This record gives sequence, structure tokens and C-alpha cells, in this order.
Amino acid sequence: MEAWVESVQHRCTPDDPLGKALEYAYKLWPRMRRYADDGRYEIDNNPVERGQRPTVMGRKNYLFSKSNEGAVDNAVIYSLLGSCEIAVVNPLKWMEHVLGRLRPDNTEDELAKSLPCNFS
Repeated sequence: MEAWVESVQHRCTPDDPLGKALEYAYKLWPRMRRYADDGRYEIDNNPVERGQRPTVMGRKNYLFSKSNEGAVDNAVIYSLLGSCEIAVVNPLKWMEHVLGRLRPDNTEDELAKSLPCNFS
């Protein structure tokens, strides 16, 4: 494909839409070659973007918290739910378990034991 781009690029003027497209493709060719030569590279970054989406949505939701304390509470909840995903824990089951056992006199150790990473 690189040889084809080189041969056709010289037949087009730089202002021609095909010429612009070929110039763009030729500039990106070193990165494209890496993708073609090494199967470990992904063709797109969709998994990364999907992973960032909850953070971006959370950022938008913090605007409607009405107070700084509400925004902090939202951040804590999002962090705990994100920890559930990392620990491969069902967030609903974890939350039902924790909220059913939460008491005002819980010690710090008891609270630490109820984190998603310690839930089975």
C-alpha cells in the first residue's frame, strides 16, 4: 500500500482532495506500519475511551451536586463503585451487603473490611 500511495501521490496536485488524503495517509504511514507489523497494537483506542467515560460523566454530574459536600460524596461513591469494577465485584450486591451492616459505631477496621477488595 505504501508503494501505491507514493506512486499515486505524485500524479495528484496538493490541492486535489485525493492529493490531500494521500499526503495525510503518507504522514501517518510509520504508525500504520507499526500496527501492521506487530499484532499487539490495537487499531483504535475504544477500550480506553470507554474506560474514561464514567469519569467524564461523573465530572458533568458533579456540576449538579448543589454543594461542595455533595460533590465530595459523589466522588466517594464513584470511587467505591469504580473499586467494585476493579475487584470484579457486583456493585449492587456489595452495596446491599455494606449498607445492611453499616452502623454509626463501626470502627475504622470494620469499615476497611467492608471495602470492595475485601468482599467475597
